Amino acid sequence: MGRNRRRPAGRQGRKVKAGLGIGAAVVVGGGAIGAVALASGNTVATTAASAGYSRSLSYENNQGAILNAALADYSWSHARAFALLSQLANTSRETEMWHGHTKLAFERGRVVLATKQFVLVRAANGTFNVWWLSHGTKVTNVAASRTGTTALTGSRPAATAAMAGQLAPATAMVSGSTTAAQKVLAPTATTVSVNIAGTGVTVTVTVTSNTATVQQGRTRWQQPATTAAAGLQRGDLVFVAGTRADKTLHARVILIEKAATTTPATTSTPTVAPTTAVTPSSTPSAMGTHS
Repeated sequence: MGRNRRRPAGRQGRKVKAGLGIGAAVVVGGGAIGAVALASGNTVATTAASAGYSRSLSYENNQGAILNAALADYSWSHARAFALLSQLANTSRETEMWHGHTKLAFERGRVVLATKQFVLVRAANGTFNVWWLSHGTKVTNVAASRTGTTALTGSRPAATAAMAGQLAPATAMVSGSTTAAQKVLAPTATTVSVNIAGTGVTVTVTVTSNTATVQQGRTRWQQPATTAAAGLQRGDLVFVAGTRADKTLHARVILIEKAATTTPATTSTPTVAPTTAVTPSSTPSAMGTHS
């Protein structure tokens, strides 16, 4: 099957530049310029300066082309898309790059909270990002796929271990500091407040006794912290890829797998689950205030 016929015209020779948001032990919303972290008993405000990271132009061109091809191919060949995504750099944070006039992005990490509107992800370096979901978001469990697990973790050795039933390496790979990740995912955890710069939207998540209280702008609601939404659940290992538009991150493809610390349900041998199309409940800006 001709490969170039499925690619947008002008793919060849496009200049691509990747940006990696800089942050160490700070909360960053959607790669935002400014972010705030609120800890239980203490209020810690941290501002992260917008910054970029670039390697050789040829390297970034290659990474942008790979991600663009994977997103384009995903709907007709998961196997091909997995193989492409497994070639992306093993970064510990949300990573961005231009492809033509489109800013692409991807991130590996852990799900802190899943809702029908968005998923809050903690990257290995401890930063947080809000990825918005839509009807077009595809969520796939890659537990039975070595290539899919390689794409999710960015590590072939970790994927090989996962295929043998040893999920600890994969969990450590996307969690960064396992201890820090466990604190964030505890039944009663610190409050995470993510300011998505330039949008006026702040998403605040407080977990108490396994109940999450979410404040999204003027809208407030509660849900069980471990509620599964759009095929995602708190604690899942996750790879998210999509675009940045209007200053926010929009998920197009999400790969998931249960972490080593998650007790699996009683099922038969895991298989790759069908891709799930996400159905958001409503447009966030149109929502009212709820108690």
